[in-house]
Amino acid sequence: MHPNAEIGYLTQMCDTIFDTILDVQGGSGGGEKKDSGVMGMVMDLKARICADFNMFDIEGKIKDRHPYVIVAL
Repeated sequence: MHPNAEIGYLTQMCDTIFDTILDVQGGSGGGEKKDSGVMGMVMDLKARICADFNMFDIEGKIKDRHPYVIVAL
C-alpha cells in the first residue's frame, strides 16, 4: 500500500475506533451527556501522563516517519 493511502487508512481506522468507543458508551440514563464517561477516561489518562511528556522531544527522536508513526503522533 502506498504510504499516503496507508495514512488515510490508519486515520480512518482511528476515527472508527473512537466512534465505536462513543457508541459503546451509550446513554448512562442519569441525564449525563453521551460522551461524559469517555471524557472522564480521557481526563484520567491525561492526569497519568508524566509531567515531562514533551512532544517536541519525542518528534525530534523519530528518524523514520512511516505511516504508523505519523498516525500515532
